[in-house]
Amino acid sequence: MEHEPDTLPHWLNGSPQGAAGHASAAYDSTGSAQPAYPAGTRQPVKSAHAAEASRTSTRIATGAAPAGFLTLFTEEEIGTPSPAARRAAPVISPLVRFGSAQDRIEFVRQRIRQLGFDSFSYTATRTSSHHMTMFVLTSYESQTWLARYFRERYFEIDPRVALASPTGMPFLWNTADMRAELPRTQMRSERLGGLIDMLETAGRKSGILTRMPLPEPELSASLCFNSEIGNPRWMTESIVAETLMFAHMIHEFMWTHAKSVIGMAPAQPQRVALSELQHAVLKAVVQGQRDKEIAYFLGLSPHNVDYHLRRLRQLFNVRNRVQLINVAHAYVS
Repeated sequence: MEHEPDTLPHWLNGSPQGAAGHASAAYDSTGSAQPAYPAGTRQPVKSAHAAEASRTSTRIATGAAPAGFLTLFTEEEIGTPSPAARRAAPVISPLVRFGSAQDRIEFVRQRIRQLGFDSFSYTATRTSSHHMTMFVLTSYESQTWLARYFRERYFEIDPRVALASPTGMPFLWNTADMRAELPRTQMRSERLGGLIDMLETAGRKSGILTRMPLPEPELSASLCFNSEIGNPRWMTESIVAETLMFAHMIHEFMWTHAKSVIGMAPAQPQRVALSELQHAVLKAVVQGQRDKEIAYFLGLSPHNVDYHLRRLRQLFNVRNRVQLINVAHAYVS
């Protein structure tokens, strides 16, 4: 039996090209290999898996395969949010609280196992009428699996993605049902049969897939949790609800803190007219000060601080403190 390589063919890898590549010229396609945030105090250990993904990113950055449409990235390439962001958002984005990518990886892996799954993938896809680009997180998925899935182009016919609602509702799947619903068309049936065979051989017999929108019109994300358990009855309402909450947590972290690695143009600082006091409050928020600290150092009442923060969120068109920090960090600097 011919040995199948566990690396992707060169023509699958490369930076996105053409008008569909990125929403803004301000986004640098070579930045995919750079951390979205500076590394934390604890440096993550580079595994062989991470090293391979890093080499892939290097090929992307140097334009070795300009016709490619696929970018692989790891948690290490995302990096860790700044201390100010970690202090400001312990509830909104729990993944922000970890001081290193390795700590975040261990937490996510443990949670995946607690929910009853064996692997997980996150894919951000930009689709236009002429082109499609994909950005795939590889830290929780097998390189061999990803290599074959994309080499065989199964993503083009995967019914799990096609049948999932784009609004974030969970789609429960299992290979037995997928096989029972194979189309009558022989060629398509053979292709789908090959995907199902590969899923079962790799121990992916059931799971939950959810598709979620991203803040740019052409972008969407797919989060897929996989289990080797063939009987789908193990996925109770409680497990589905907990998995969906976890998926939302990961998704929010990705589109808030990993813009550069999922093909999103970084938010451009909005040039809005601020008073001297508003600028001082904004700078204090970026520095990670809490409301009471801002009130004390600026000589304001807590009520006035709350008012100014609400006004700043309106001016910058954001919903919460984390998003305000993300936008205002570049603004005040």
